[in-house]
Amino acid sequence: MSLARAAAALAVFLAGNLPAGAAGANDFSKQAVGTKGSEFLMFDLGARGIALGGAYTALTNDADSLYWNPAGLTRVTRFSASANYARHVGDINYQSATAAHRINESSVLAGGLRTRNLGTISQTDLAGNSLGSFSPRDYIAELGWGQSIYDLSDNDMDVSMGIGGRWIHSNYFLKADGYSADLGVQAKISNAHYPYDLGFTAQNMGRGQKFDQRRDPLPLRLRMGGAVYPISPLRLSGDIILPSNNIMHGAVGAEYALEIDKNFKGALRAGFNTLTASSLGVISTLSMGFGIKAGNINFDYAFIPAGVLANASHRFSVGYNLPANLAHRTHER
Repeated sequence: MSLARAAAALAVFLAGNLPAGAAGANDFSKQAVGTKGSEFLMFDLGARGIALGGAYTALTNDADSLYWNPAGLTRVTRFSASANYARHVGDINYQSATAAHRINESSVLAGGLRTRNLGTISQTDLAGNSLGSFSPRDYIAELGWGQSIYDLSDNDMDVSMGIGGRWIHSNYFLKADGYSADLGVQAKISNAHYPYDLGFTAQNMGRGQKFDQRRDPLPLRLRMGGAVYPISPLRLSGDIILPSNNIMHGAVGAEYALEIDKNFKGALRAGFNTLTASSLGVISTLSMGFGIKAGNINFDYAFIPAGVLANASHRFSVGYNLPANLAHRTHER
């Protein structure tokens, strides 16, 4: 209960303390679509979380927590690395590489790089004469820190917090830079009839990019989620997502784990996210995928129908996760 109150208080604080010009009368509504800059910050990373419909705020537990919820970095037992690739409509592709390393029993440090390539675009002057072509690109370099909060933890609950910061650079023939930060909380409750997790994160707070005379506000996004484990192989998750450049929407996901032997495991996943229901059709709200883990290597795949855009989206992730060899408390996490 205290975590929920703290998350609600943080949301109120953020809503009331945005930088001047960052918030508009139409924020958090359909009228805010297209009014924010750096919207590539909203492109989800990691095939596992995407296959779960984005209902991943409370579940995230590897290097990709740097994107989903930096508090999840504390669930990295020793070392985690992830590489992701996604191809969107047209020639747009998006890729990332992230790594997280446990510093001590309570702290985890992470870093990552993301890039987006918009393909090749013809360049002309005002008279329509060809000036060749150029390739618009975006770059994101980021650092994160996850910290277990032992003063709020006990034998029945583990609480962690995390922060992330990033430098944003875009080259669209004109160049612009920006800076943003994330703040997240996670709690794992183990004494309930069905163990469950809670999570909250505030994403993309900071200074937006300025290409000409006006600095664009960043797409602030608040997420609150939970996950429950009704039986050992099954995980059910849900998120409420409040983006400043769109309406509030929800996401749910389910994951069923398959253990073939000690060193070879799998998982089946499905998800639902209401964000694009009205714009791209109901089919675009669905997602599905699978994961394979062999030793310390895992491969994840997600499939997302694009609705009226016709071209489906395929997401691929490869991860490397070393098991714990530290203290007993780290093994439990």
